[in-house]
Amino acid sequence: MDAGTRGKTVLDIFLINLASSQDRLSRMRDVFSAQGLSFERIDAVDAASLSEDVIRDIVLPAVSKHARNLTPTEIGCYLSHKKAWETALSRGLNYAAIFEDDIHLAPDAGKLLSAAADWLPEGADLIKLETLAMPTHVSRAGKVLMATPHRLKKLLSSHYGAAGYMVSRRAMERLCAASDPLPLPVDDVIFGAHYRVFGGLRAYQIDPAICVQDQYIESPEAGRLGIVSTIRDRHASLPVTHAGRSLIKRGLDGLSTKLIRRRRKTRIALLQALGRAEQKTIPFARD
Repeated sequence: MDAGTRGKTVLDIFLINLASSQDRLSRMRDVFSAQGLSFERIDAVDAASLSEDVIRDIVLPAVSKHARNLTPTEIGCYLSHKKAWETALSRGLNYAAIFEDDIHLAPDAGKLLSAAADWLPEGADLIKLETLAMPTHVSRAGKVLMATPHRLKKLLSSHYGAAGYMVSRRAMERLCAASDPLPLPVDDVIFGAHYRVFGGLRAYQIDPAICVQDQYIESPEAGRLGIVSTIRDRHASLPVTHAGRSLIKRGLDGLSTKLIRRRRKTRIALLQALGRAEQKTIPFARD
């Protein structure tokens, strides 16, 4: 465990943090300790340390004419999460919680995470703890978690972001297998309903969320600190290249993605018609 954060947390928690971001590590010690939680630090991969040759070897070229290559920052972020999965797998863990170092936790996050074994559904693979403040589809009904305002709902469509989530051993094995080479930004691979991994896993969303990145807090008055992520940049882009990928291969990849999206949209539309699903923006439980 990270020095100063030892406790009696049942769920193994990993915090991704760059060695150069000691101020963030110090803040996260305070945030977690205040809720009786402990974490183990995962040394984040510094994108600046990756050579062009390394990037070329580990990244899948863009899969369609509309796609773009991963940025060095996205690659570093992906490799950091992969390091957390591999660490958990090497220790034989059945579940792990993974966080980035620019987050806020809800006041009852510690209560829920410390007793995760009491409410975790059998066979669950992914529990999204955060919100990206984007519309997503979830089941209308949900299990009330430990007499809190939070409900655990089935996650039915994409809800990006990877700053706070629980992941099963089965999911980590599948994610690692899908990561050689790296196909997309890491949150697309984990929580992108259009990608093949998500469709084979049982995914859930905590509503309201118990975690949010600082950049998605509305204002300083609402608690935003002005923290900028040091391991991800979803808005940067690099020139698109298609070296080594035939038009036929790109076409098949694109067709597969379209079929996955069409099937999921049809299923969600049916569930909505039956009153069993809803589209909503998941709030963060600040108070």
